[in-house]
Amino acid sequence: MLQFTDVQKSYGTKKLLDIPSLKLPGGIYWLQGANGTGKTSLLRMLAGILPFDGSIQLQGLELRKDPVAYRRSIGWADAEPIYPDFLTGENLLNFYRDIQKPRPGQVDELIDCLRVSPWLGSKTATWSAGMCKKVSLLLAFIGDAALITLDEPLVTLDVQGVTALYTLILDRRRQYGTSFILSSHQDIPEQALSTIQRLMLVNQSIKWV
Repeated sequence: MLQFTDVQKSYGTKKLLDIPSLKLPGGIYWLQGANGTGKTSLLRMLAGILPFDGSIQLQGLELRKDPVAYRRSIGWADAEPIYPDFLTGENLLNFYRDIQKPRPGQVDELIDCLRVSPWLGSKTATWSAGMCKKVSLLLAFIGDAALITLDEPLVTLDVQGVTALYTLILDRRRQYGTSFILSSHQDIPEQALSTIQRLMLVNQSIKWV
C-alpha cells in the first residue's frame, strides 16, 4: 500500500503537485500526463531524492520517520541516467549490493536477462544511452523493494531490452508481489502487462483513468 497525505510540491511560487489524500494498493501502474505536469518530480519524491511537503508512506514506512528503511523499500530508475565517468558497471553493482542486500544469484539473473555482462567491466563514459538505461534498470531491480518506480523506462531500449523489462516486471510481481509505477509517453501494450492500471497527472493531482 502506497499512501499520500497532504503531499505538495512547489518550485518557487509555482505549485506543481497537490495530493490531499490517495491510497494505491499493490499493483502495476502506468502514470500518464502531459509534459510539465510533474511525473518525474513525483517519482523522484517517491524515491526520496526530492523534498516535498506532506507525508508519503509505503507498507507502513514513512519517508521522514524511517528514511533508511523506506529507501531500501524503493527501487528507482531515472529517465536519462547519468553516472560518474570514472566508474565501471562493476563499481555500481557493488555499491548497490552493499545497500540492497540482494538474495543469492539475483544480480546474475538480472545481468543475464538484460544482457549487460560484456559492458560491466568498462567505464560508464564509454557506454551508449541504451547501455546506461539497461544498467539503471538492473540497479532498480536489485534487492527486495516493495515498489519499483521507472521513469520513461522504454526510451533508448532496443526490442530485446523492452521484452526483458516486461518479463522482469511480471516475474517480480508474480513471485514477490512487488508494485510498479511506470511513467511513459510510449504505449505499453496491454498484452505485455495485462494487469496494468492507468493513472493520470492532471490539475496538480493524480486521477484514476
